[in-house]
Amino acid sequence: MTILEPMTAPRRIPLPVRDALPVSRVLIVDDSLVMRSIVQRIVEAAPGFSVCASLPSAQAALDFLARDSADIILLDIEMPRRSGLDALPDLIAASHRARILVLSSHCREGAPATLKALALGASDTLSKPDQQLYPQSFITALHDKLHVLGDAARFSREAMPPVPARPVITHSTLDCIAIGSSTGGISAIHEFLGALDPGIDAPILVTQHLPADFMPFLVRHIADLGLRPVHLAEDGAVLQRGHIYCAPGNAHLGLRASGETIRVALIPEWPRTAYKPSVDPMFTAVARCFGASGAGVMLSGMGADGLAGAHLLADEGAPVYVQDAQSSTVWGMPGAIARAGLASVMLPPAGIARFIADCWLEPK
Repeated sequence: MTILEPMTAPRRIPLPVRDALPVSRVLIVDDSLVMRSIVQRIVEAAPGFSVCASLPSAQAALDFLARDSADIILLDIEMPRRSGLDALPDLIAASHRARILVLSSHCREGAPATLKALALGASDTLSKPDQQLYPQSFITALHDKLHVLGDAARFSREAMPPVPARPVITHSTLDCIAIGSSTGGISAIHEFLGALDPGIDAPILVTQHLPADFMPFLVRHIADLGLRPVHLAEDGAVLQRGHIYCAPGNAHLGLRASGETIRVALIPEWPRTAYKPSVDPMFTAVARCFGASGAGVMLSGMGADGLAGAHLLADEGAPVYVQDAQSSTVWGMPGAIARAGLASVMLPPAGIARFIADCWLEPK
């Protein structure tokens, strides 16, 4: 495969005419002109996407966003003066929550930079090839991620039809919180946990769609918040109040009761799911072991994993809280629960945390 020739200068594309099909505006930020030119041609080969600007630095991107807009930002990590990771939160704020795809050779599977980017608010990551040769597999992967993020960005701008909320009677104790998430979920988990009142001491289970290699880094990132003890879930571990347990990447996170003691039960397989770990077995376990004194929290993610488990929680009278569409990177998993009429409330992650405190803590 031959190297695509660089363009002589960055090129800006005008906004599409109003009557045309919806077009997502893509901002490319990379200090290499060759890389920007190659990526620009790949982006423009995908129907429904235009490159609104191709810029060499994070500061140039911030200057652009001060006067213009982008729906998706393709962001390199290693750049002079200010790295992409350092600038990522400012780019999210300046772009009014554009979807950011970190495009870097540092973002290989299991790489710490990948999880750090996701924790800082990146919607997704993709590793650039080592050489300036971009194979078809990379082009296909980039197009697929663009379409997911483009659809999510357009959906978040649209007026959402009314979705009914399910009233829930709050019981005297909250005995377990189960958090499910996927695309965009890592930053949402951080936001939720950071806003959760320390007085809420129920054990917290976390199932985030990630490969097994990422899980130790996820545990470390959550532990770095310094809020509660965090564990990679181990089969047979006793569930303790005030602790967080993360599903491993090679098994589903379940529970089993031994008298009055609840222990972690790692489940090798679960029917009718494409994910490992999956949210459904975790929600199912909480419904069976805790009933109405458990609670489900569904954060940003693509697909409908967790919907079957949410039905079981609702049948037991337990609340299921979902992230709202506007703050979600992808409103797939939370949206599926909301459309099914199972959501007790729809709020940003920090709002869910505050709502839980309002429901379950005695007024001071």
